[in-house]
Amino acid sequence: MTAHFMPHHVSHGEHPIGLGAFFLVMVGFGSLALWVVSIAGGHTAAAITFGIITVAAFTTSAVTMTIMGRKLHHSPVLPDNTPLNEQHYKEMYRH
Repeated sequence: MTAHFMPHHVSHGEHPIGLGAFFLVMVGFGSLALWVVSIAGGHTAAAITFGIITVAAFTTSAVTMTIMGRKLHHSPVLPDNTPLNEQHYKEMYRH
């Protein structure tokens, strides 16, 4: 049995994955601050941990935003609720 799924336009305009990428940027900045404080305080284990979290969060966010922008043709941070974009969406994805 097959199910037919029609993609629908999110009412607020932001893609849910874009919101996740934005959240990862915020996590990256928070862990960056803790990383700097840990380095200054001489806490090596904490500095390494926060450094890894910082790099992982920023890298994952950058890759997500790049994929969304290039492959999905959807801005991860800007809504696309303009009439032109809605018409483009209907032409491309609704048959």
